[in-house]
Amino acid sequence: MARSADSALSEAETQNLSRIAESVRGTFQSVEDMTQAFIREAILQGIFPPGQRLNLDTIAESLGVSRMPVRASLRQLENEGLVRINHHRGASVSVLLPEEINEIYELRILLESYLLKLAMADLDDALVDRLESIAHELEETSELGKRLELRFRLYEELYRRANRPRALAQVNMLRGSVGRYLLLQRVDEHHSHEELIAQLRAHDVESATAWLVIHLRKVSQKLQGIVAAEEKAPA
Repeated sequence: MARSADSALSEAETQNLSRIAESVRGTFQSVEDMTQAFIREAILQGIFPPGQRLNLDTIAESLGVSRMPVRASLRQLENEGLVRINHHRGASVSVLLPEEINEIYELRILLESYLLKLAMADLDDALVDRLESIAHELEETSELGKRLELRFRLYEELYRRANRPRALAQVNMLRGSVGRYLLLQRVDEHHSHEELIAQLRAHDVESATAWLVIHLRKVSQKLQGIVAAEEKAPA
């Protein structure tokens, strides 16, 4: 359940916000970019959960900035689908509906299949070896946040070989929009990437693409089911 905008953060949440603020300071050319990165990371980490009204003063104070870059950042994050702005109620973290999750994964299937096919046209053993190493580390990790991070690294390295930065940016934006749900709802598919690695080594584009589509559809269906059940649950 989301807090009201006026509710105090817990001590742990305040510490996490301070940690995020420290990590973004000095790493961006503009205050607006820094503020946007701060809010985005707080949402993805679940400090600001779905439905949470966002307190501009809390965000501004955390970074030592005025409310102006906070407002500008929220408008940009609205474009990314992470925030919704109501002119009467203010800004809040987006709550995804099952049909929106379905659309996100349909788009991911289209874009990621495209990137996978292009990447496989330029694969070499060195890249597959790196991907296999990440996959092995993923298999040995039980902590969900770390597993999601490793999975992101694996696909990021693979898709980067396609040399389509705009398509990859769109994929990452779509992944970010559901990543907080995967983390907060502890959605994880404990499947092995061994089959995918073998298909990459064999340059079997058709089998690798089919594997990817099946995987994404499974996660989509599981996440839609969780969100639909939450919608029906009594408040």
